[in-house]
Amino acid sequence: MAEMTTTQVEEQLAEHNFIDRGGAQKDPEGIRFRLFSIGTQSNLLLEVGSDNGIRVVLSTNMEPLVERLKGSGEIVLDESKDFTLAKDETVKFEKRQGDAPYWWSYKAGDYSEAALLKAIDMYEMMLGWGEEITSAPPATE
Repeated sequence: MAEMTTTQVEEQLAEHNFIDRGGAQKDPEGIRFRLFSIGTQSNLLLEVGSDNGIRVVLSTNMEPLVERLKGSGEIVLDESKDFTLAKDETVKFEKRQGDAPYWWSYKAGDYSEAALLKAIDMYEMMLGWGEEITSAPPATE
């Protein structure tokens, strides 16, 4: 599947009210790495770029939310604190280690329109998990 141009990415994201939160290089041929969100919250982000593909990332500041979702049966949390969706166990969010705060990350796919649409759907579903995502103190970027 062909990579998207920057214009194609921006058009898709604008349709869904995402704002560009910054990142690395953006040029007409493509995006190396950018972060997007709906609104100004920064606990749930969409990472788009040719470097790492398209990912949905959730701040580990949201651990209380993840624990609540585990209790409700919406997600399955394993010993390493990675989690999968109960309704689709192929969707696995893995903790990315690095500088604090940490992030859970799910790679929707390569830098393609199909992966972008899948990630947008996932992001919008996750926004519905609870107001904790938008009302919590922002994650440090």
